[in-house]
Amino acid sequence: MNDEELTRDLVVKYINRSCTEDELRTLFSLLEKNSISLAEWDAATQKAWNDEPVETLDADTCGIYRDKAMRLIGKHKKNAGFHKRAVPPRRIAAIAASLAILITGGYFVTSGIMENRLEKQLATYEHVGTDAGQMREVTLPDGTEVTLNVASSLKYNARYGKDAREVWLDGEAYFDVKSDAGCPFSIHSGQLDVNVTGTSFNVCSYPDDPRASVTVKSGRVGVVYGSDDIRMTLRQDEEIVINTDDSYVSRNAVPAKDALAWIKGCLVFRQNTLSEAIRILRRYYPCDIELRDSTSRVRLSGTHDNKSLESVLESICFSAGLQYTENDGRYIIY
Repeated sequence: MNDEELTRDLVVKYINRSCTEDELRTLFSLLEKNSISLAEWDAATQKAWNDEPVETLDADTCGIYRDKAMRLIGKHKKNAGFHKRAVPPRRIAAIAASLAILITGGYFVTSGIMENRLEKQLATYEHVGTDAGQMREVTLPDGTEVTLNVASSLKYNARYGKDAREVWLDGEAYFDVKSDAGCPFSIHSGQLDVNVTGTSFNVCSYPDDPRASVTVKSGRVGVVYGSDDIRMTLRQDEEIVINTDDSYVSRNAVPAKDALAWIKGCLVFRQNTLSEAIRILRRYYPCDIELRDSTSRVRLSGTHDNKSLESVLESICFSAGLQYTENDGRYIIY
């Protein structure tokens, strides 16, 4: 089989999401060596796509797969074992664009084909979400149980459990994963990837918060952050905290029950700055909360069982040496 035939075969497997790791490495290698032209790449892609029944996806789902394509490129660039020589930036961009096209679906610009089509495997996504102050329990098709914290959302493919078990999280959730060694469970949240087979753990990764964390209640949990910048395995009562603002990373031994107190309805602060605490309050209380004095360097820790907003604000202001006022449902801390 020559390079052109091999590439066409791998393109079909890539679209069908059946490439092995070795086959994916081979496909990258062929692209980097530029052993096929973009016209041949487009021809192979077009044929594979036209042979597949397709469904239309919403913009959110397209975004998910575009992110996956770019993340795949990022990991590939960091792994020196994939290639023997540096790839010109323009070529890397071309590869990234081609893979993003494959994953997000059907705009084959180089050969002039402008079809908005997506492969059948990328079927409709289920969306589950919570508003400010709302929590929700969800049972996934395989029996995995998820508790969503306030202002969070979860997405998963309608084919979840058939080929893979993948979910996308914005916010915080506790997972009690149904064990299935043959079909690992993966969570994607921003640059954070969490991989398990069957265990229980908490993931906190809000899009508006530079701090993300994973805390394990039972079993073992694999964590990858960025383009393999951070990779580790956590065990029971261990936690990783990542802060992208200052590149701070810590791995700690913690009682998992402390991190999971929110499931019982408690409001928890864990060494949070004042601005972080206000951000948390906005998720829990559907009202306007404004911080006008951010000079305090106090860090807040504690669990609020009786968590009326007024009682929490009184506690915060006492610790920070501040005051608050309320007017027509708007709270100002000064």
